[in-house]
Amino acid sequence: MKNREVARATVFLSLTLCSSIVHAAEYPERQITAIVPYAAGSTTDIIARIISPPLSKALGQQVIVVNRAGADGRIGAEAMAKAAPDGYTIAFNGGAMSLTPAVRKNVPWDPVTQVQPVAQLGGSPYIIAVNPSVPANNLAAFLNIAKKFPGKLNASIGGDATGMALALFQIRSGVRAEAIAYKGTGLAGVAVASGEVDFAILNVPAWVPFIPSRRVRALAVSSEKRLPAFPDIPTTEEAGLRDFKEGAMFGIYMTGGSPIGAARRINAEVNKLLAMPEIIKSLTQAELEPNPKSVEQFTRIYLDDLAKWKEVVSRAKIPLMD
Repeated sequence: MKNREVARATVFLSLTLCSSIVHAAEYPERQITAIVPYAAGSTTDIIARIISPPLSKALGQQVIVVNRAGADGRIGAEAMAKAAPDGYTIAFNGGAMSLTPAVRKNVPWDPVTQVQPVAQLGGSPYIIAVNPSVPANNLAAFLNIAKKFPGKLNASIGGDATGMALALFQIRSGVRAEAIAYKGTGLAGVAVASGEVDFAILNVPAWVPFIPSRRVRALAVSSEKRLPAFPDIPTTEEAGLRDFKEGAMFGIYMTGGSPIGAARRINAEVNKLLAMPEIIKSLTQAELEPNPKSVEQFTRIYLDDLAKWKEVVSRAKIPLMD
């Protein structure tokens, strides 16, 4: 099964990169619809509205942001995946693009053939934080406690992404904890600060109200380097957990089967934007660290993530959701 999945993904990558070419000078010839599968004001929406105006200017055609929220992002993702494969429907999305197919029983699109990764925008890492009542001042001490009392500590999760991050954390660290679901990462962070749960692995914005006031104790951040906003928080590698560098990765996607020239044109213009100081500043304020990639690199990252999350679901024996 695994070999067949790898072969299928490899064939997809080859076909994608060898598909019909659109000359950059010809594309786009009309406006592009940019689907955001979440509500206005969400992180994905904020990022889309930072990128879309200068991208419109660079392409010479309007990039119109349309919010298609609902079903944890599945409505908007499906709309993009099933649109005409002509390069004129794109989607801004986070890790859910590769995560949803792993955790849902029935996904109404093929994540390999109906999705074309276009441009990686960047990532927002997770911070591992505990309630101050937990007697651990660093990650190593926390892991020792968790291993000494397997399954006794509980953790809040705020959706599919943080739930899977917790599952991967347990696999990589060898600890066991009880997951308690909340409606969103904001409430999951409140649960740690109030002492309802012991810890959580959440994105940076969820912790901003609590770290400066010491209502939670941050143990590590799952990034390559320390965060400028919280320079005292060590990375997971510095804290002794080398194999946990996860986060919410945001990017632009296009309907699978679209001309590869369209994807490359958008990729080239987006990568130029990600090098501009004013764009970097705006994205950083949205807690996103720009990290541009080529179409080929982003496609490989996406396919690798599809395989990774399916493996996590299998190893953690996570029941698939409807």
